Amino acid sequence: MSRRLTSRVCFEAKRPRDFWRNQSKWRCYVSMKVSSRLSFAVAMVFSALVQAQAIILFATADPAANTTAPTGPLANSGWQYEGTFGSFLGTPIGPHYFITAQHLGTQSSVFTFQGLQYDILQQFSGPGSDLRIYRVSQIFPAFAPLYLGNDEVGKHLTVIGRGTRRGDGIFLNGVLKGWSWGTGDGIQRWGENEVAAIVPVLGLGDFLFASFDQNGLTNEAHLSSGDSGGAVFIDDGGVWKLAGINFAVDGPFYTDADGGGAFLAVLFDKRGFYEGDSAPYALVTGDASVPSGFYATRLSSNRAWIESVVGPGMANISSRAFVDLGDNATIAGFIIRGDTAQLKRVVMRGIGPSLQVNGVPLSGRLLDPMLELRDSEGGLIFSNDNWRSSPQQFDIQASGLAPTDDHEAAIIAGFLPGLYTAILRGANNSTGIGLLEVYDVDDSGDPEFVNLSTRARVGNNDKVLIGGVIVRAANRKILFRALGPSLAAQGLTGTLLDPFLELHDSNGVLLSSNDNWPDAPNRDEIIASTLSPPDIRESAILIATPPGNYTAIVRGADGAVGIGLLELYLLE
Repeated sequence: MSRRLTSRVCFEAKRPRDFWRNQSKWRCYVSMKVSSRLSFAVAMVFSALVQAQAIILFATADPAANTTAPTGPLANSGWQYEGTFGSFLGTPIGPHYFITAQHLGTQSSVFTFQGLQYDILQQFSGPGSDLRIYRVSQIFPAFAPLYLGNDEVGKHLTVIGRGTRRGDGIFLNGVLKGWSWGTGDGIQRWGENEVAAIVPVLGLGDFLFASFDQNGLTNEAHLSSGDSGGAVFIDDGGVWKLAGINFAVDGPFYTDADGGGAFLAVLFDKRGFYEGDSAPYALVTGDASVPSGFYATRLSSNRAWIESVVGPGMANISSRAFVDLGDNATIAGFIIRGDTAQLKRVVMRGIGPSLQVNGVPLSGRLLDPMLELRDSEGGLIFSNDNWRSSPQQFDIQASGLAPTDDHEAAIIAGFLPGLYTAILRGANNSTGIGLLEVYDVDDSGDPEFVNLSTRARVGNNDKVLIGGVIVRAANRKILFRALGPSLAAQGLTGTLLDPFLELHDSNGVLLSSNDNWPDAPNRDEIIASTLSPPDIRESAILIATPPGNYTAIVRGADGAVGIGLLELYLLE
């Protein structure tokens, strides 16, 4: 009897080093396909203790079990972030990036997420790990926050995979002892477990290990062939964060003498299970020295590499507001800080004709937006009316951010650190509801956006100021401010006298709101940031947000209208 890690990376067709004491070996799963592509790792199986025989059996044979998003305490525990990469899974972790297992190879030229296909442009392989990150051309509407702490052991986890399910029963003297692995059906499933240990492996880094226990959780889960690249999420104070990428399973397996037999049966707990190289099955009894379990590559141990690819900080601001004349135009400001020898590549868009609400064109939208880009002195750098008439047309298309209507505007440029302003107006003095967007498209960590802001006329109903932001930073705080009265000091008239600020997550759930910033529960923190608004009637929200998409809404208290300013500061 030996302990094997089943399914892993077969680099250059060589066997990895023996692992877990001297009697341990690793096992690769090879799926013979027409393309001769290797397919590794493991499919999910679910268990529950149903007999007092120290054997974990499966709770159900229903192939539909755990194939839809979990609910109750496990709602929003990671299922919503999974997409498909060929026959396997991947997880978006940034506006343009998803992560999966390196040993899968290149499964496809596209990644499918929430029913849409994203074209793959580039890949990045983690040094000394089984991780691989892919860059796509389009922007993901949502992506998973990362767990980057070092205290995973003991934390509740959910695990998601797309591998094989329960197969035929295995009997001994007419008594059911377990089930063989079934065939792969390509259906996404989830289960739960707990992080039991952090296990280092030479040449592959650290792994999260979860034991398959007889006294496990309601949906106690193991993995099987086909689950590689799936995700492990852990509960971090009520927020589920991506902590690992499925890699391998192991256990006290029985095989034939030369160790070449295929593993064909499910794993039970350490008191007994079946393994068959060929009929008849052989029963392994007695206590094994270690339990069976599964391994996921630990993301927190690879933080530096992940951030070098995806980049920290804020990636985008998009502001929807009523675009009026003169001082009531919509203005976005952004500050870039970092290495003065590097350029930050940014795309700006002025959107109007394509604006919709629930698939219906937005009433009162700006029909012909015009975009200007200015430096800190107010000097004009670029301008554009219709993006297809721009000499940058092909660069804009290559960025994956080309507007969908020819009347909309776009500018792409590389910027040194400094302060810049994008201004959205209507061509020929037209007015209407428009969307001004500023995107960081190079995703490098240095230089980075440290401040994003939008100034616009704040009205009622559809004419409130709505700012969307993509946050990439982990464990960083962001200060949101809504200003109005203090803008009069800049010579503006008709300012918003009493702004009210709301912050929502990507699902529209209200996270926080504030009318007058001195009333904020963390008022002292806001003061300590040195960025408290200059007028007590103005609003502020200081919050530690996990990476993701957020929406800030500025409206006037009691229906007031006027020129308002929405600001976002990334704090150290």
